[in-house]
Amino acid sequence: MDSIAIYLFRCLSAFWFLSEIFTKQDFSYVALGITIILVTQAIIQNKTIGVSLGIFAVVVNTIFFLAVLSEFSEFEVISGSAMQLITVGSILSLSGFAMGIIMTTTNGKKLTM
Repeated sequence: MDSIAIYLFRCLSAFWFLSEIFTKQDFSYVALGITIILVTQAIIQNKTIGVSLGIFAVVVNTIFFLAVLSEFSEFEVISGSAMQLITVGSILSLSGFAMGIIMTTTNGKKLTM
């Protein structure tokens, strides 16, 4: 299950990095760094780094979910775009949160052994 979480995060970070290059013609060092860290983690399989990445993912996705809720509260009338924002934002942030929990618990179990 941990490999699914790391694979999902690798794909999302690579997509972020490539979309920055192709759509905005902008080089994102943050996206490149996250992609490199995730690929390195997939190759090396360090338990401590895995737990750290899981905790980082949980924190970032919690903040992202709170930002989605904040943006949703700014809509005066619940329209189609408001529903799209809350639906897509919740699915992305909560799935990232779940994958972060999975990464943290599986690597944490390996770390204690």
